[in-house]
Amino acid sequence: MNRQMWIPALGVLVGVLALAAGKNGMEENGFTLPGYHNADAKFLGEHIITSVDEGIQILDMEGNVARQYEGLNASWLYVQEEDAGPEERGAAWTVACSNHANETHILRLADEGELLEDRLAVKTDTLAIDPILIRKGDVWFLTHTCIEGTINNPDPQGENGIYTVKLYRSEDLEQWDHVTDIISRKQNVEDGDLRCVDGTLYYFFELEQYDKGPSAICVMSSEDDGSTWSEPLELLPAAADNEMASCEPTEEGWRLYVSSDYACVGESYQGASVYYADYTRDFQPICTYQLSAMPDNASVRLYEVKETGRQLRFLFARNFLTDCDLLLRTLDNEN
Repeated sequence: MNRQMWIPALGVLVGVLALAAGKNGMEENGFTLPGYHNADAKFLGEHIITSVDEGIQILDMEGNVARQYEGLNASWLYVQEEDAGPEERGAAWTVACSNHANETHILRLADEGELLEDRLAVKTDTLAIDPILIRKGDVWFLTHTCIEGTINNPDPQGENGIYTVKLYRSEDLEQWDHVTDIISRKQNVEDGDLRCVDGTLYYFFELEQYDKGPSAICVMSSEDDGSTWSEPLELLPAAADNEMASCEPTEEGWRLYVSSDYACVGESYQGASVYYADYTRDFQPICTYQLSAMPDNASVRLYEVKETGRQLRFLFARNFLTDCDLLLRTLDNEN
């Protein structure tokens, strides 16, 4: 083959290899699944649990489907990370999931994702989103957000539905008793997260007036196992569309991760990047809107950030409203 033919042939070969890499999702620091169009995703140990077309899939860390389930429907997922305990008969993970049938389920999964049990925890009369499941000693706490009326009102002048965060408790993951409504607002209350630190429950959430509009990140606390709650404390003001991924305790206090259109307000997911903010233990701000050095930090809807050793893993959608690619990226953790 002469040089004139060799160069185009090499270009074709490189293109084929690049296409193959795109198809299997492999990337040097994670993976990219183009046009995946999933609704939610969370880390599950060394795997990822995600919902696609109301179905649940388990992916490995290379983006390959390791397991999927027949008859399980979910759009919103939450992984309970503490040890399941010997009474859970070999379960490695306990997952809360909600679907468009107004059901919130509790799943028990083995380490590799084998489904051990599926329990219907709560069925509601209206749509319930954003389930959260945590364990405090021998007691489990479950929340989800019920929506009465308009869902995701897009109009600043429009009528919004009533979003109510309901708290339940159980000692066996079967019988669930309603404890209280943590918060009820005629605003979008979304992206909740529940933490228990030194016996105190903390509920973090996004509060926005209309869908994809400016939103605040707030926290409420309870000293009596969820019976009563403080008034919301604003951590980030509604100066941008702040989509919360998590707020984790640190040695200094707390670290909040959001995807936000802070640099281009009004573009929502399509213009969002990942930022973090640090707080003292009593939520006094140390720094806010620190741009993450995560690779591909553009057009992000952030699902979760996980620290593993000296690395941070970022799980997110890119161009959520259009292409909706699913990406995993890693970053050396220097903090």
